[in-house]
Amino acid sequence: MTANDDLDLKQWTADWQAAPYDVESAEQIRHYVKQRTGLLFSFAIADVVVGGVALPVLVYLAMTSRSDVETLSMATLASITVAAVIFGWWNRRGVLRSSATTITEYVAISAERIRRMQVAWRIGWIVLAAEVIVFSVWIWDRLYSGTRSSGPGEERFAWSWLGIFTLVAIVSLRKFGRWLDRDAERFASLRRELEGDYDSSAASTSVGDSARITSRGLRDKRKPRRPPLT
Repeated sequence: MTANDDLDLKQWTADWQAAPYDVESAEQIRHYVKQRTGLLFSFAIADVVVGGVALPVLVYLAMTSRSDVETLSMATLASITVAAVIFGWWNRRGVLRSSATTITEYVAISAERIRRMQVAWRIGWIVLAAEVIVFSVWIWDRLYSGTRSSGPGEERFAWSWLGIFTLVAIVSLRKFGRWLDRDAERFASLRRELEGDYDSSAASTSVGDSARITSRGLRDKRKPRRPPLT
């Protein structure tokens, strides 16, 4: 291979590695990342609102309660709230804002965001189970362990409230899980489409440039070589 052939091969390799993506597919990925950025910010705001409202109330109830069980229950719920908020912010670290400048970086941050949200969904079930247990202990203590007897109406209200709270949380988590599955499939479809466009572009570039290199090589072989100096 001559020096010109070597330069052409390097140029062909660089062109193949920088083969352009389909504009429409690339724009879909950028739009997808922008939408998920807004969603993550809404989750972060929700954490601040829930934590800012629930935490002071739970701390107040824990400090003013005359029952040891109620104090422990409120303190446990406050701890769960703090842990959930901290985990939410920790889980979104590095993916809350998108600083991607290339399509490869857009794809990478999208995949990581989906993985983080799936982790948060699984942790959500653990948080719900812990809250239901604590609320059950608290309600039982208030209804059956105090000096004041509770009427049937109060019992129905307390257990109905816990049941509705649990049901709404379960339905919300199940819907969020199904949405995550659909979103992961949508991202996988966009990724396959984008990689297909890249492979097609790279293949066409490979065929055209390889033909030029081969043609130049044949021309060089047909040229008479200058005899070496003696």
